[in-house]
Amino acid sequence: MAAFGDPGEWAVVMPSIRTINPEYLRHVPEDVRVIVVDDSNGSIGPNRSNMAVYRYDDYRSWLGENDDLIPRKTDTCRSFGFYVAWREGYRYVITLDDDCKTHEGFMDGHALVGEEREVPTVDQLPWYNTLDNLVLEIDGEPSPRFYARGVPYCYREHQPEPVITPQTGRIVCNMGMWTKVPDINGLDKLGVDVPESMSVREPYLAIGRGTEFSLCIMNVAILTEAIPAFYQLPMGANVCGHRLDRFGDIWSGYILKRLTDIRGDVITIGEPAVTHTKAGNTIRETQVEHFGHLLERDFYGLVDRAAEATAAADYATMYHQFATNFASEVERSSLVPAYRSLFADMGDKMVRWSQLFLPAAATTSPSAQSTSTP
Repeated sequence: MAAFGDPGEWAVVMPSIRTINPEYLRHVPEDVRVIVVDDSNGSIGPNRSNMAVYRYDDYRSWLGENDDLIPRKTDTCRSFGFYVAWREGYRYVITLDDDCKTHEGFMDGHALVGEEREVPTVDQLPWYNTLDNLVLEIDGEPSPRFYARGVPYCYREHQPEPVITPQTGRIVCNMGMWTKVPDINGLDKLGVDVPESMSVREPYLAIGRGTEFSLCIMNVAILTEAIPAFYQLPMGANVCGHRLDRFGDIWSGYILKRLTDIRGDVITIGEPAVTHTKAGNTIRETQVEHFGHLLERDFYGLVDRAAEATAAADYATMYHQFATNFASEVERSSLVPAYRSLFADMGDKMVRWSQLFLPAAATTSPSAQSTSTP
């Protein structure tokens, strides 16, 4: 395990609606910057020496008329924290949910990001179930198989066996995993005993080229250079009278994986594990995930066609190409009006997000800083 190095190169981004529990950040050094995106718009104050809290009025101060790129009342507001970390020049960003407790070695566990190294790599077309890399138990006994939030139902059967071989690549993103409460698809938890996550099986497992997976955002490290390609797609939208949520990180992770494959970079999963302390409301989770599953086939088709027309470059340039291609694919699609409208709005926001990272935009300073910075 590598040492994480200079704390001044790292920032931690946390979206929340409540005061951050300082015990959960015990293993994040005090001199690491913590950027809190307050989605309650006023209930959170800083409670450690290097914490900044940003509220809704900060969106307008930093983004101007693009403040609508950051949704309210959904965890995808963390994109604002990503943008702040990028503008402030940090080299690495870790994002944590506020119900995740860190442990000794947490920072070192993410320190492989940015390294070129050989790691076991799983190839399982078209989709790898990340929960297969966890030891799951029910009442002390091995659990039957469960699927991660976002794994398409159509890929649960007739899958080839995974092939794991050592491969070498530059790691741009690492998804740390979780003990206690695993990130299980909502519908699968209804009416059954839900397992507890005990440990991680493979400390680091790269996701092979062409293999997709469900990226869960609650414990992730990423090179800041890739932040332009990691826009958390806005959730909370009304689709045919129902709220769409809990797919922002899954869909954003799918895009990032497509672009890392084009560049030849690597995404890993595994350590460091955090303790995920809180289980959500299963009924609500199932409801807001429903349209994600209905929409995913159309969404992934749009992404795949947009990615095919995207050339390898730096991540800011690639994402701008990709977002423009995505918007064009939506425009020429024959989707039903409700779906087309949703994806058109996403495409517009992706394009405008990408423009924030182009050279002309990067020379413009924000008009104000958070007033909650100590």
